Amino acid sequence: MNNYVLYGYGESVASNMARVALSEKEISYKYNVVYLESKGEHLRENYRKLNPKTLLPTLTIDGKPLPDSIEIMKYIDNKFPDQGVKLFLNDDKKFEELIDYLKLDENKELGTTFGTTGGGISIPVLAKLLCKRSILSVAFDYLRFHGIKQRRAIFLLVRILGGPPPGIYKKMMVSLAKHLLYIENFLGHKKDFIYGDFYTAADCCLTALLHRVQEMRFFGVVDGNKLPNIAKYWNTISSRPSYKEGILDYQTGEWLPVLEGLYGDGPNDHNDFLWDKIETFK
Repeated sequence: MNNYVLYGYGESVASNMARVALSEKEISYKYNVVYLESKGEHLRENYRKLNPKTLLPTLTIDGKPLPDSIEIMKYIDNKFPDQGVKLFLNDDKKFEELIDYLKLDENKELGTTFGTTGGGISIPVLAKLLCKRSILSVAFDYLRFHGIKQRRAIFLLVRILGGPPPGIYKKMMVSLAKHLLYIENFLGHKKDFIYGDFYTAADCCLTALLHRVQEMRFFGVVDGNKLPNIAKYWNTISSRPSYKEGILDYQTGEWLPVLEGLYGDGPNDHNDFLWDKIETFK
């Protein structure tokens, strides 16, 4: 077997997607954690050489880097077609559109897809982690080295404010409400998985995204009766070994104290606003 090394972060949605897929494909790998906002290790020269976009994750195959969670999924699915689950469907336009909707696409505005909304709802935590570093340090690193130019100033603004820019988080709630209802309706087919009877790459993506929704303390989404299709689906996918092996086992521990500082033992402070929007859009 090839020598696989995955560079990722425990609370990175995209890294979670890749690790869940690697688990589902029963592929072993070495793991290197790359700390993001709190340390800026993704902006250091050694990682920029692997991934000039400075995004996570990156899989190296005998030393050759392969960035992007979806590309990693495609590679391992083609390399090991008869091992583990089959992640991708051939020549299925609707499936490809679903993957585009769920993946983290740096070329799309935050909130326009479920994938990009996963980053948007994380801003309160990212801000607190950025605040572990001085404004000058964040400005130097992000403005010079972050691989996505249109997002450089966003990180600096979040660091200066110590939280989401005014109005942005409510905008993310509006987007999240729409995306959750879209998935709830999509799951109206009453099959076990998002695209039918079989687990696919789309389920890898949704496992990571719904985990992020739960992680950000949006109560009742995956554990209530207001979105019954999502609740049933979450029970199915979170019971698979890949959820623990790809997500829970890799948590760094950085996020939990930040979340407790923000929300204590309670819900996200925008939880009621989210549910108001869900009810409005129903």
